[in-house]
Amino acid sequence: MTRPDLTGSDRRTLVLASCGAAVLCAIAQVLLFAGSGQVAELVVNLLVDVCLLGVVRLPRTVGTLTLAATAALAMSTGATQVFAPVAAPLVVSFLVYLLPWRQAFAFAAALALLAIPIWAPTWTALYFSLSATALPAVVALWLKTRYELVRSLRRRAELADAERHLLAERAEVAERRRLAAEMHDIVTHHVTEIVLNAEALRVTARDEPVRTAADQIRRAGARTLNELRELMQVVAGDELPGKSVGGRPPDRDTGGDLAELVSGEGVTLSVSGDAAEVPAVVARAAYRVVQESLTNARKHAPGAPVTVTLSYRGDRVEVEVHNQPPHPSLSPSLAATGSGMGLIGLRRRVTLLGGVFAAEDDGQGGFVVSATIPTDQRP
Repeated sequence: MTRPDLTGSDRRTLVLASCGAAVLCAIAQVLLFAGSGQVAELVVNLLVDVCLLGVVRLPRTVGTLTLAATAALAMSTGATQVFAPVAAPLVVSFLVYLLPWRQAFAFAAALALLAIPIWAPTWTALYFSLSATALPAVVALWLKTRYELVRSLRRRAELADAERHLLAERAEVAERRRLAAEMHDIVTHHVTEIVLNAEALRVTARDEPVRTAADQIRRAGARTLNELRELMQVVAGDELPGKSVGGRPPDRDTGGDLAELVSGEGVTLSVSGDAAEVPAVVARAAYRVVQESLTNARKHAPGAPVTVTLSYRGDRVEVEVHNQPPHPSLSPSLAATGSGMGLIGLRRRVTLLGGVFAAEDDGQGGFVVSATIPTDQRP
């Protein structure tokens, strides 16, 4: 059994206990020796009490000084009444807790031999010696062992609880990945059918408007498949988004033309930086944030001015869409339409890419949607 590793709270507790014990022993000794005329014994006991204040920091030094005080008391003329310092049991208890058990019991044995004293042993001296040394040592050893056992069990319980939470989180992540993969397979299958049918219609149709519409459907379906693939790569952590996959060149589809998206009355676009310097998956996410925010602004605040700000920085992309309060004369008749999952989906998309998403009122009747997406998209 080695010296225990004391935490900050344990050390503070021991310091407070040693100070309290020193004060109580000093009061008891003053009452014990009052009017007895044993000034020398009182002084020696008070010196041991003072040493008890530093037993946590210097346990071996305090033990050595206690041995010297015990020897001085044993050789004094009043040795037939006091065989060891009154604070000796407390010193032994602290030594057993603070030192390895071999050193602690060596100090206790030396104190017992000096307190008898061995050159004039009596049964009374033996009783006082064992009561002041052996009994406190055994009790302190039992308390120390019990405390360490309880602390070990508590640590094991904490580790088991942490491991249980970790396993639950891993199971949840695995289930989410399984559901995402299943959803990817289903959506990919149906979107592929749409793309193939649209391609066939584009080739066989005779009317130019039909061929144009079919081509738009085909391109939209192809973009959807590319986005699903890259999002699944981010979820699974297998490939780097924006890198070539299967020998194909990197996909630079950014979702659409921002200028065309924000074209309309009351929409102001401000762009800084170059979108070509960020991965396509990040640029598409920024495009989706703007697209969904404009849709919500037109639904909930028709006719209100909207400001779109995009900043393509070196390490991140910052997006902010701010709409003013709706015009009082225009009723938001489309507010109740939709699935209500737009902002939730945006938050998940941005979070999945390691970004930060916020959607909240501006305090003046308007609404602000902001997102910060890092450009370093390593899994």
